[in-house]
Amino acid sequence: MKLIQPDASSTDVLYHNIQKERKYADNPLLSLHRVEELYEISHDLLDASFTEAIKRDFAARYSEMYFASALRHRLRFNLEHPSDKGPDLFIKDLNCWAEITTVRDGIPGSENSVPRAVLGTATSFPERQVILRLTSVFSDKARKIKSYLDEGIIQPQQKVIICISGGWMSRPFPLQPVGSYPQIVKALLPIGDLVVWINRETKEITGRDHKYREGVNKITSEGDKTIPTAFFLKPEFSFVSGVLYSYVNAFNSVELDKLGCDFSFIHNPLAHNKVEPGSIRCGQEYIISSEADSFTMRPVVDHEESNS
Repeated sequence: MKLIQPDASSTDVLYHNIQKERKYADNPLLSLHRVEELYEISHDLLDASFTEAIKRDFAARYSEMYFASALRHRLRFNLEHPSDKGPDLFIKDLNCWAEITTVRDGIPGSENSVPRAVLGTATSFPERQVILRLTSVFSDKARKIKSYLDEGIIQPQQKVIICISGGWMSRPFPLQPVGSYPQIVKALLPIGDLVVWINRETKEITGRDHKYREGVNKITSEGDKTIPTAFFLKPEFSFVSGVLYSYVNAFNSVELDKLGCDFSFIHNPLAHNKVEPGSIRCGQEYIISSEADSFTMRPVVDHEESNS
């Protein structure tokens, strides 16, 4: 079964670009072939309107295929798509729903949007803008999940994870100093800049710590507004079991046996229904313990290292 075909009525430039040959690549149509492979794996888990919807919003539909394929093909989970009117996936093995969303750069030219890199020009990584985009999509999906709970589509005892694809931002790859955390972690927990303690005499690093940061600034016409970044320390978000983040897109795709190598899974320490640590066995896993007035990040689990 073939998903991508020439169609002049398609309004999405990505849908057309994926069909173009990369003449200087070893496999000029590798990206297109990988998309078709994902569709073969996941086609029965997608909305009935998927084949038409991908022509209008290629990025979002690709994200759905990628998460579904990684969870089914590599992790061997038993997945279902019960209805087009509810969450995207049900992971039967975990009694867990998964809702998938895709992050965009935001409004072009806005000071709160992710700026595109300029070739040949050195620029700093726009962490504030990336975190703002991540908090926005998390908040939107959390509200949607809450409505599913209120409607009885999701049962109170069931787990729920939000799958966020950041691969379609201009700066898709997480960037952080050694010993720090990627932007998706900083969007969910009050983690600020990394502080390194150096002995003045020996010049040796004697310790590392992070500033406590409850939010990031959003520039508005009425002045700066603080957008919270401590979702996973707030009881009102305890219905979210965790967030699964990906930075892959169709043009930097991975082989089928490596699906999910880009994942970051962040556990919600306050979740009513927790996902057992180690359940998502690819990428990196962030396990957090919460106290009354503090939280602790356990050593990060690198599943790719243990799988190699």
